Amino acid sequence: MATQEVPYLITTVNDHLKVQLLPELNESAWNELEALGDLLLLELKNQKSPSVIIDLTKLTYISSSLVAVVIQVWKLVDEQGGKTAILNTSDMVEEVLKISGLQKVWRIYSSEEEAIAHLSQALKQERIERRRIFSMPILLGIVALLSAAACFALYISDSLNLNPKSTLIATISFSVAGVLLGATALKDRRKNLRIMGVVVLTCSIILGGIGLVKLI
Repeated sequence: MATQEVPYLITTVNDHLKVQLLPELNESAWNELEALGDLLLLELKNQKSPSVIIDLTKLTYISSSLVAVVIQVWKLVDEQGGKTAILNTSDMVEEVLKISGLQKVWRIYSSEEEAIAHLSQALKQERIERRRIFSMPILLGIVALLSAAACFALYISDSLNLNPKSTLIATISFSVAGVLLGATALKDRRKNLRIMGVVVLTCSIILGGIGLVKLI
């Protein structure tokens, strides 16, 4: 994919987006650069959780206004769950990034191969971390919801001689656990886990509410 008639190019490299900024951007007036930045962000928003290489190798220097655009791109990619690597070979550009403190925030590489390797490894590690953080809570939330349902079923069942108050307390307790665990998935970037979180949260609230009403 390539963008026409604008001073930047968007291409795809090894499943990563590469945004190459061209020297004309440094010559743009602030209002023009702001409009171009908005256009670039709009194009990137159409990508699903992109990982992006911001290519500065065509630049011999970088203005503070253009640095602001790069920061906006970085923030957008981060909000969408992606990763960013900076590609740069200019000593002057590197000096500006160093003075602004961004060299400590961004991973800056001098070759495309290094940038691609970093992004691939970063995305792989993030997928592992996401499973570790979110998969187990939603699984436990489902277990808590099923346990609450089982306790309530025992409450309304006539086949077992159980203390109704105890089964209702157990129902409420498991429902509260389901609410808390289901809520952990609501901020997950994966749509399917967010949906599961909503289901567990909603069902736990309903079941816990019924249990509380019966107990009172």
